[in-house]
Amino acid sequence: MKATISPEEDYYGILGLPATTTAEEVKRVYRDLARQHHPDVAGGDAEAFRKIQEAYEVLRDPVLRQAYDRQRLARGLGREAPLECAVTLNASRLVTLDCPQMLYVLLDLRSRPTSAPQRSPLNLALVIDCSTSMQGSRMGNVKLAVQNLLEELQERDRLALIGFNDRAEVLVDSTFALRDRSRLRSAIANLTTGGGTEILPGLRAGLEQVRRFADPAAISHVMLLTDGRTYGDEEACLLEAQRAQAENIGISTLGIGDDWNDLFLDALARHGGGMCQYISSPAQLQELLRAQIHGLSQVALSRLAINVNLPPWVQLQTAFRAAPFMEVLDIQPGRLFPLGGLGEDPLTLLLELSVHQPDPGERRVVRLDFEGLAAGQPVTIRRDVTVSFVQQELQPEPVSGRLLNILSRLSIFRLQERAWQVLEQGDVKQATHLLESAATRLFEIGYRELGQVTMLEAERVQQGAEPTLRGRKQVRYGTRSLTRQ
Repeated sequence: MKATISPEEDYYGILGLPATTTAEEVKRVYRDLARQHHPDVAGGDAEAFRKIQEAYEVLRDPVLRQAYDRQRLARGLGREAPLECAVTLNASRLVTLDCPQMLYVLLDLRSRPTSAPQRSPLNLALVIDCSTSMQGSRMGNVKLAVQNLLEELQERDRLALIGFNDRAEVLVDSTFALRDRSRLRSAIANLTTGGGTEILPGLRAGLEQVRRFADPAAISHVMLLTDGRTYGDEEACLLEAQRAQAENIGISTLGIGDDWNDLFLDALARHGGGMCQYISSPAQLQELLRAQIHGLSQVALSRLAINVNLPPWVQLQTAFRAAPFMEVLDIQPGRLFPLGGLGEDPLTLLLELSVHQPDPGERRVVRLDFEGLAAGQPVTIRRDVTVSFVQQELQPEPVSGRLLNILSRLSIFRLQERAWQVLEQGDVKQATHLLESAATRLFEIGYRELGQVTMLEAERVQQGAEPTLRGRKQVRYGTRSLTRQ
């Protein structure tokens, strides 16, 4: 009988052999294991013997083995695959119903270095708000944090320094940070404040510096620090970010204090494939910049994107990034959606699917295609997620505790996000109720301080007052970080 290939099965693992094993070793180990597990001998295991036999039939045949290795690699399951995708469902079996039911698909993406990990060179531009509102302790803390950031950079790393207010000035053209450290230190020390805040000129100057030395083997990124609001150029900034992402240039934003526009900086970072962070205290800035550099230098897969393909009887309700931070993702089935870079920290996504399948049988509910670049080389993997539809459920399946925890914390994030949306629409009563519900759940999971801030903002809203700038940001960025715990 001709052997069939099941790429989801780890045949090498079943036989306890490395992927580089020889055909002779496969035959020798198979004979030992077959004698040990044959159902006709004492202590034999029929199921284990079946798996051993299946693994042997594929790995002993050079053509089948090559096909198996290729299929494993394409699904990110082979030991050589630079990207690993683990899938967790709230249910692997669903009862056939003549109405839609919900299915949650949790995706954990991890980079898997194919050789000894090597730090990628960085091609950075630091764009610093030098408007009047940055004077005093804010600019002093920025200078200190950026001076310390220089210590994190290595020989092959490039850095450009741009200051902006209502115009932009390239203070130091892109240069090797170690070679020109004294010039960079001098420029940082001489930063002065004045004028208004216009982000577009600074952003364009930073992007132009990074473009000059863009390299597939390097991580190109612009970091924008601001404490204010830009007026009239938001759409142009977002278009620049979209263009940069298409060129594999990332953008991250850091908001200092409470007066900056969180919705705009969020969108700018999202369009640029980066992250928006809230700096509520001066001490945070140094820590966040160091973490930003560390994260960028560990990127193993850049330009990572996902394509979610669904059969007609499945609908994508919502997609989320669940870790390292929470946000709603505007994923459209059948279209590539950019996810940014992937380093040593895993990336967790959650898909909320509505499934309407009245017929029994095992069916694919979603096909996931991933694309990216590893060491400048294209990477593609595919994962099929299947569910068995049964006419009658005999015994309830246990649901992953981690999935339940993520869903619980994600619900808090969704409550407060919805609260700000309905408040913008003038629905004070609904916004109050949503914030109170978020606060209650924060108390339940032990986040008393964040729960108190949320409850105070709910009380302000209920009384007809505007939420405080600080409170709103504490609630938004505090709940966004809940799944880091």
